[in-house]
Amino acid sequence: MKIEIIEARSLEEIQQVFQIRIEVFVNEQKCLPSEEFDDLDAVARHFLLFLDDVPAATGRFRKTEKGIKVERIATLAQFRGKKLATTIINYIMNVAKEQFPENNYFYLHAQQTVIPLYASLGFTPYGDTFIEADIVHQAMELII
Repeated sequence: MKIEIIEARSLEEIQQVFQIRIEVFVNEQKCLPSEEFDDLDAVARHFLLFLDDVPAATGRFRKTEKGIKVERIATLAQFRGKKLATTIINYIMNVAKEQFPENNYFYLHAQQTVIPLYASLGFTPYGDTFIEADIVHQAMELII
């Protein structure tokens, strides 16, 4: 099992990122494309994980006034159960730490079903659950 993670920069790489998000969020989870794709795609840094040279997972992060927001973590159904989400989240956080060494605050909006994944990485819930794209979410944070 060969894993490679790249920052998606070219049009082809961004299209691969978007294709994974369409499959996971739009087709599987029935999110509206208008909710899945936003103006923040233009300012976020996108990452693409390849498993044996096949695009399998993606995620993005962006710097906000609060800290680093980890977003749009998605793994194609046929590749789940291989800890690819954990791998790409750790990679994204390491890149963010390198780029913003003064930052010690990471946060995200976790779908309720994946709260245990983020908890296993050290994120803790805060605030009440809320609905985003018709899915229950929980805000979570990690202070390093």
